[in-house]
Amino acid sequence: MTLTELATWVGIAASSALVVSVCLLAYNLRASRMDARRNLAFSMMEQLTSADFAARRWKMHGAVAAAAAAGWKEFDDCLEDFESRSFAYQYELIGQMVRSGTLDYKLVRDFVQFSIVADWNAFAPLDAHLEERYPGRPSPWSRFHLLAQRITTELHGPELRNQGP
Repeated sequence: MTLTELATWVGIAASSALVVSVCLLAYNLRASRMDARRNLAFSMMEQLTSADFAARRWKMHGAVAAAAAAGWKEFDDCLEDFESRSFAYQYELIGQMVRSGTLDYKLVRDFVQFSIVADWNAFAPLDAHLEERYPGRPSPWSRFHLLAQRITTELHGPELRNQGP
């Protein structure tokens, strides 16, 4: 074998090794991304099944219903107002992650099912009140609303409340 032939075979081997390395790198990046999405989904499930989430959910339902019944007197900017908005932001964040593809929609849909619809229906009066309070401001919970709407439509669930009473 001549030096030229040897150089040719070494070049072919190096090119092949480079192609294999790029393929392995792409596979590892894809696997890492899938692991990150899976870990995020597990974290979301853990959060939504925690006792703290259940307590915050119960508190939001009661606070918004009581405030709406009282005509929102002394509710604006009180602790219950801020806690109710904070609770809704959890679903808004999930909606944002679904929209961006960070979380798989079918996984979220099958996990939260109609609890998100019930929570939107409980929160909708506060959203409507805040729209009246801040005219022209778009709802900061639009992805929460859209996710609840999409889930109830696909699963033929309860009617979604779009506005307050």
